Amino acid sequence: MTWQDRSPFLGAVAAPVIPWLRFAHRDHRRESGAALPVNPPAPQGFAVTFAPEDGPGAHVWAAESGLRLLAADATAVTTAADKISSLGLFARAGADTPRTWVVAGELPAGATVPLVVQRRQNNLTGKGTRLATTPGQLAEAVREWGGETLRISSYVDGLPVTVSGCVTRQGTVVSALSHQLVGIPELTPYWGAHCGNQLIADDDLPAGAAARCREVCAAVGDELARLGLLGAFGLDLLVTPDGAVLAVEINPRFQTVVSLVQAQERAAGLLPTLGTHVLAALLPSIGVEEVRAPCLELSQLVVTAERAGVVRSGVTAGVHRWENGGMRRCGDGDLTALRPGEALLWAHAHPGDPVQPGEELALLQLPGPAASVHATPQLTEQARRWVRAVRQAVVIEDV
Repeated sequence: MTWQDRSPFLGAVAAPVIPWLRFAHRDHRRESGAALPVNPPAPQGFAVTFAPEDGPGAHVWAAESGLRLLAADATAVTTAADKISSLGLFARAGADTPRTWVVAGELPAGATVPLVVQRRQNNLTGKGTRLATTPGQLAEAVREWGGETLRISSYVDGLPVTVSGCVTRQGTVVSALSHQLVGIPELTPYWGAHCGNQLIADDDLPAGAAARCREVCAAVGDELARLGLLGAFGLDLLVTPDGAVLAVEINPRFQTVVSLVQAQERAAGLLPTLGTHVLAALLPSIGVEEVRAPCLELSQLVVTAERAGVVRSGVTAGVHRWENGGMRRCGDGDLTALRPGEALLWAHAHPGDPVQPGEELALLQLPGPAASVHATPQLTEQARRWVRAVRQAVVIEDV
């Protein structure tokens, strides 16, 4: 089985318990003009990739390599990922959402600021989401995205939580909960951009909220199954201070947080999500046992570019230790074995890659919390120090 992506970060956590896993470096988002081969070789293995819907590249590479790409049904993915059509799916699953309007032109009278304005497309890395706190900001967003059907929702003050799941033919496997870090100014210029995640325990949320998060994930997974979707997905929720759980978005694919999730699954003696995703595609049934283990204190941050240019040198993947005011690579390592004072780095931009402000340079994984568990989180001083060191290590030159 081959995991293909721009870095091995997600597959690396699963590899200790899936010894036949291999890695192929491919960044399909930077590939264009790919066409499926006319006479591909017969598949001799399997391939899994992060987001196979990002163009035809993953499908082309797998076919040319004699691999069967295990990806969810494309039509089901499109329906689930769409921020507008997913509203009906949430309703059928009995999941509450913020008050929402679908707008294709004039705004309804009841839509008063603060409001969250979203384009319907998925995988926009937060660039398709805006917070409007004044009528002027609202009008600007609607004008800029004029001609598009938009989703406009009442702003809700709540903790962003991601639940990771996997749809099988027998039901939905619900895995770990994480606090989704969004729009942190030190990491991104975009209010709605994903900045990382940290695993959270049930008691980090109001009483009963964690159980409700899992219930919503299972119900949404069942609706995805009815669409014909099998495999890994993530569900973004908001947990309000009084414990209400509101569904926000479906990501019908692997998410970056699955790296942390698989570490938690290994700690519980469970098959990592990558393995469950494969079995869901290949087998008519899977024996599933729900096991709860103490929550690991793991987090990760997406370190982004602060200016435009071309990457000339980047970070070296592996475990780094903080020594004498800087970071020093001390070898390869396993996310689950990180110790205080260490970090695991993965390069997501490589020499020769063009980057824009807000685009990913590296993934930084830490053996502890990266931020406060709060609706508007603040990075820890340790996390800030690591982010500064990573940015200093990546050399970006003007074009």
